[in-house]
Amino acid sequence: MDKTIEGSGGPDLYDPGHTSRYYDEYGAKEWERLVKNATNQVNFHIHQWYLRKYIHPRDRVLEAGAGPGRFTIELARLQAQVTVGDISPEQLALNRQKVGAADCENSVVDRRLLNIADLSHYETDHFDAVVCYGGPLSYMFDHFDQAMSELLRVTRPGGHVLFSVMSSIGTTRAFFPAILGQYRPELIEQVLARGDLFGELADNGHDCHMFRWSELKSLLERHACTIVDASAANFLSPGHEATLDDIARNNPPLWNRILDWEVKVCREPGAIDGGTHILAVMRKTQRRAE
Repeated sequence: MDKTIEGSGGPDLYDPGHTSRYYDEYGAKEWERLVKNATNQVNFHIHQWYLRKYIHPRDRVLEAGAGPGRFTIELARLQAQVTVGDISPEQLALNRQKVGAADCENSVVDRRLLNIADLSHYETDHFDAVVCYGGPLSYMFDHFDQAMSELLRVTRPGGHVLFSVMSSIGTTRAFFPAILGQYRPELIEQVLARGDLFGELADNGHDCHMFRWSELKSLLERHACTIVDASAANFLSPGHEATLDDIARNNPPLWNRILDWEVKVCREPGAIDGGTHILAVMRKTQRRAE
């Protein structure tokens, strides 16, 4: 963790071993994360909404950072041919278990340990789409460009890369009371300014970089892609879990309308920074001339 990236002048916070160990220990909690409360259920719904929009039957899809299989199952139900990869052996084992229990294993072409900074196992232009949901790119820190180049490289021209990252402003908004009670003001200011969580700032060792949309958009514009969609992963729901959990259990028609509202509101330019995650979809273009 004390390496320095050449030319960066700062510490190299990217540590794939740490991320792998973190998710090995996190285990089955990652399977429960997207359904444990209303805000997370909205997050899950919006990620699914974009899968349904951009993934088609028989698409060859690389799911990079697949975790225990929530989205693998959704991709299988969309009749995609899914190559599953994750940096955590424990998450891969859970993926095999959960996808098999959902009777979706026939849609999995391959399953392997994967570091998104190096996809050299896969040929250029091989996949119709790449899905990198849940924040794997947030663990790349200053290696974001390297990982994004790899995700685009293995996608065919005209194909799509769908990904999400942790949101700095939205996460602070969602957990503001807890943050105020846990951290000194200068540490809060540091995270808001830089977006980096590590050391004493990280919750139980969850080292990551949280993005603002302006920062993310600027990074993406350096690559051979066109941004075709962007969204918060939740906007109306954070901070209202008790009310919305009750609605989800007891008033399904209203709950479904709330999900529709979230999809529409989260796409508004003023809302993209306001959720716990930022979701983006890029279409791969021809490589720019050097």
